[in-house]
Amino acid sequence: MLSERGESRLEPAVLHLDAVLDDVAAGVLRVPAFQRPFVWRPEQMLDLFDSIERGYPIGSLLLWETTRQVESLDQVGDVAVDDPPVGELVSYVLDGHQRISTLFGVLRRLGRPPRPDDQREWKWRIYRDLSPKSDTERYRHHRAAGSPPAPAPDNFLPVRSVASTLDFLNFSRNLEYRVGRDRADRLVREADRVVQRIKGYKLSLIKIKGGDLEQAVEVYTRLNRKGVRMDADQVISALTHRPGQRTLANRVDDIVESIATTGFGELPRLAVFRVVLAVADEPDVMTPRWEAMARRLQNRLVDAVPAAEQAVHRTVAFLISAGLPLARFLPYAHQLVVLAKFFHHCPKPNDDQWFELRRWFWVTSWAGSFAGANSTVLRSALDEMQQFAERRVRLSLDTGAVQPMPDSFNLNSARTLAYVAWETNELPKRLDGMGQEFDVVRLLASGATQAYRSVVAGDSRPANKLVFPTVAGLGVENSLTGLPVGGGGLFDHDPTSPYSSAGARRILESHAIPLSAWFRLKEGGGGLFVADRTRELEVRLRAFAEEIGFGLGDDLEGVADDDSE
Repeated sequence: MLSERGESRLEPAVLHLDAVLDDVAAGVLRVPAFQRPFVWRPEQMLDLFDSIERGYPIGSLLLWETTRQVESLDQVGDVAVDDPPVGELVSYVLDGHQRISTLFGVLRRLGRPPRPDDQREWKWRIYRDLSPKSDTERYRHHRAAGSPPAPAPDNFLPVRSVASTLDFLNFSRNLEYRVGRDRADRLVREADRVVQRIKGYKLSLIKIKGGDLEQAVEVYTRLNRKGVRMDADQVISALTHRPGQRTLANRVDDIVESIATTGFGELPRLAVFRVVLAVADEPDVMTPRWEAMARRLQNRLVDAVPAAEQAVHRTVAFLISAGLPLARFLPYAHQLVVLAKFFHHCPKPNDDQWFELRRWFWVTSWAGSFAGANSTVLRSALDEMQQFAERRVRLSLDTGAVQPMPDSFNLNSARTLAYVAWETNELPKRLDGMGQEFDVVRLLASGATQAYRSVVAGDSRPANKLVFPTVAGLGVENSLTGLPVGGGGLFDHDPTSPYSSAGARRILESHAIPLSAWFRLKEGGGGLFVADRTRELEVRLRAFAEEIGFGLGDDLEGVADDDSE
């Protein structure tokens, strides 16, 4: 490769997985700071290890090798790595950050028992189920819950033990103690086979040698705007297509479009496709054997698609009444699939069922019930919801795991999305800095990320985020602190003044800002402002939970992890 900015060349290589991870640990294979953050969902992490064990290709890592020092991350997969050697060749990842972070973060993580504070840690602790119920569910997460946290099942091999002989020996010894010699022998043989498959896996690397930083960034940018991937419904469309008929993919698009025209926004099309599968009574709507499923579906699509469309419309009507203003704030796409299963079997629920469904929606949103959900979890939820629709069971809810207040405002987190949905309903009529009411849902629909603005700099807590339009060039903090105190201000009782107690105070109240918080902000105490508003929001959250039938525990704050689809 020649360029006016310098000469570079490509050099392919194939290395064992262990050797690549050793380079990451030694700081000679690094993730540059210009890479996007780690955004993989838990199920994508599981799929990567499943592909490796099966010997499937996972794509080449594209690296830029240079002696130039480039700003880079000091942790990969939340595990610390060594500093880069000065003056020596270092390889920077241009394509493959998500894969290398998953592999390093899981395989080079220290082993320790689960702890109650493992809210952020759980997704890095991946296990291989040595006696899986299905060939498509071999890799699993185990979330530590209870006090003390329940250990992983005996037949769950911690994947990190693949890279640690000592961990593997400990697992094998404990297994014999817990399940007996005969069963332990079978499980250890399977575990050993898994270890050999993963340790023997070879990664393909392509190194760009030479060139400059500008070229490296250009390569990275082009890679991240490359083609559009094929979704599962488009694969099934190809397998079930008949001349003269609209494809399944077209009909899924029709359903998505019909919902979008109602003003609710676009539903995730993969979730709509899974609704079609659920309505058609497919046993596995997540990772089925596609060819076999296509053969079964061939003659059932005529009935399943219109039935799915009706179920989706009923589900959306329910979600809006339950407090979800827009599709983009749906915490988990799986919730749409499970609820649609209910409305397919029970188009007109009674008041008790409606009340219980509403509680189910908020509890599953706040408890992280579908974070990293696999086929087994979703199948179980679909079965339970069908039985509930047929009035054979009541819904089981883990209210003890509910933590509705996210620790940071992260719109990739189901907990944050649920918070935004709740806050939108809790504060439906908000006033801007001039005391004018504005349509908060319309503002959110036009761009959720831009609509929420920080009051004070450097604080990521939700209470620091407001939907608060201001005049051009004026920040939220200045607009709030600029509200007058006297002479027609906060403590003036002249009802004709726009800034009277009936005006300025209404501005604060419309955003759930206590007067004490406003004084904190006025006096320069930004952190105290956020703390005061957090307490006000928590009081309101407790009242809402009581309204839908359960009480909240002492700790309302939960991790805002990237767990939403």
